[in-house]
Amino acid sequence: MPTHATLNSTTPRNSSAPHGIIFFDSMLDVTPSSDLQRYYTHGRAALANALDEGLMADEVEQILDGRTIIDAFPVWRGESPADYAARAVAEMFVAYLQ
Repeated sequence: MPTHATLNSTTPRNSSAPHGIIFFDSMLDVTPSSDLQRYYTHGRAALANALDEGLMADEVEQILDGRTIIDAFPVWRGESPADYAARAVAEMFVAYLQ
């Protein structure tokens, strides 16, 4: 029985970026609330974009401070996952620099 799943996220722009993200099965099996479920794709897109843009996983954890990405940077009404990912990562960089 596997205990984790891996999301491979390689990028041609940043060869030093992590080549995968580990999501523990217990986290994937939890049925999120309606807002979390609705914006699950947004959060995944933002996390992948943050790593592609050069943030390290530990820096993302530090920025989020125990919150989910969509809690730290709420999704705007009608915002697509790609638009949200770009905006959320820009806001992450601002938070990182403060």
